Amino acid sequence: MQSTTHAADAWANNRANSRSLDAIMEPNAACGTPTLLPNDETDKPTCNIQVDDTMRQTLHSLVITRVLTRAFTRRGLIALPLTLAFALTAPLVVAADKDDITANLKQHMPGIPIDSIEPTPAEGIYELVSNGQIAYVTADGKYLIAGDLIDVSSRRNLTQEKQDGQRLASLAEVPAERKLIYPASGKKKHAITVLTDPTCPFCEKLHKELPQLQEAGVEVTYILTPRQGPGSKGFEVSSQVQCADKPKEALERAMQGQSLNSESCASDVMKENMTLANRLGMSGTPYTILPNGSVMPGYRPADAMLQAIEQSSAN
Repeated sequence: MQSTTHAADAWANNRANSRSLDAIMEPNAACGTPTLLPNDETDKPTCNIQVDDTMRQTLHSLVITRVLTRAFTRRGLIALPLTLAFALTAPLVVAADKDDITANLKQHMPGIPIDSIEPTPAEGIYELVSNGQIAYVTADGKYLIAGDLIDVSSRRNLTQEKQDGQRLASLAEVPAERKLIYPASGKKKHAITVLTDPTCPFCEKLHKELPQLQEAGVEVTYILTPRQGPGSKGFEVSSQVQCADKPKEALERAMQGQSLNSESCASDVMKENMTLANRLGMSGTPYTILPNGSVMPGYRPADAMLQAIEQSSAN
């Protein structure tokens, strides 16, 4: 109790003797606005930047850290304030690193889309997600690393886990009208998504395995993704299937090479599906996303698919 009282007294004394947060942010006499940050051209304070809520919160954290450190250091209790100081300043370090990374990437790789930048368990290494694809970058933004990040002790592929989660999140955002759903026969045990092209021979082979998958309790969702993009026959046929009054029947005829009478009116939908395919990492059709978000490219017979599906669900 005595240590607590001394600490409280020290807090009060330091609070009184140090500049308060309000005092730190007094308006500059020359321009009437707080002047806290240097501009890009000089190290002098500038009147161009006003204190916003984020800056106010940052300053508040720094003031608290300073006062606590003084108070507890005088009483020989340095462990607590150092831990607290780290907790308060760690988000500031991460924010500064993200700014450096963003600035360097924009300077040297202009036009690169940045979905997110997040810290990883590896010190000094950040995860960069760009158009759904994952890479890694150093805290100063000077070095870009391609490849998987592996946790050696647990043997977990952290990159793969992140990609799997991203795929499931992307599929969850696809509206029902862009899907062709083939329900499981009886109780649904598993669900997979297949990116398919009605002009792809291996997609046709996989389509013939559909009844066996359904009988095994697998719900199969098709998303039409013409592998050769706009202007291709697959793009036109996929658009016709999507526009048909009965898309599943139209797909059956298309898979058999029959011509369709429906209008090709879903170009925008096909382009959206192709954008989705790029985010999912599609390298060709058919491209199957398993229950845990992992992928199985190409054709597999039903038995092999069921084995992979069950293993995926177990994980």
